[in-house]
Amino acid sequence: MKKATLLVSFGTSYRDAAQKSLDCICRDLEKVGDGVPVYQAYTSGMIVEKLSGQGVKIHTVDEAIHIMIEKHITNLYVVPSHMIPGIEYQKMVCAIEKYRPAFEELKIASTVLQEKEDCVEVAKLLCDILQFRPEYAYVLMGHGTEDKANIRYQQMNEAFRQLGIENVHIASVEAKPDIEDIIRVMKIKNLAKKVILHPFMVVAGDHARNDMAGEADSYAVKLKEAGYQVKTLVKGLGEYPEFRKIYTDKFCNL
Repeated sequence: MKKATLLVSFGTSYRDAAQKSLDCICRDLEKVGDGVPVYQAYTSGMIVEKLSGQGVKIHTVDEAIHIMIEKHITNLYVVPSHMIPGIEYQKMVCAIEKYRPAFEELKIASTVLQEKEDCVEVAKLLCDILQFRPEYAYVLMGHGTEDKANIRYQQMNEAFRQLGIENVHIASVEAKPDIEDIIRVMKIKNLAKKVILHPFMVVAGDHARNDMAGEADSYAVKLKEAGYQVKTLVKGLGEYPEFRKIYTDKFCNL
């Protein structure tokens, strides 16, 4: 029996962001796995290609699986870093499942927000990690997807309300609710004019640096134009040890 763990993420072209989050998740997985080797793969072909042009080799899911087979891995445990079970997660599952006959045991962990019920637990965890203060409004920026799994962002907002927290909102870059939706809600609620922006993403990569904190057409710019004072925290959730525990717990429960 020969075991291996594969951490799969969408990926990032920002190596410093990957080192602060994804690489740390790998080390945590190695620790709880008693030395079982951990490999990485990205689902974004565009990012893999971009990194390759910079001389950085990151495997696609298919490439990583072929390496596992070449190394005669018999038991493979896949841990996705994805927040929701959207298109990228579904692509990953489909890519891996076709190799199931090559392994004696193949297990795939769920996403952070696999089910609606996960939202309240993650909301509680974020309260502990980020220590939301009443004198600020908080906007956490998620990715968004065309898939039905996008409902998790709204369910996260509902989870905060369920906990009695009115000053924290999730918005997404590529779907609803977006920043314009959140600004309208904040104005209706007459929330604090000081806003803290933080990624609702594992990695603080391109979206966090440009779509959230950038100087053109970003969340920060739109909030300032709406009359808010804005502070941006460009820090991926994967940089917090308490959040990374989600992944090690999932691995231990496979």
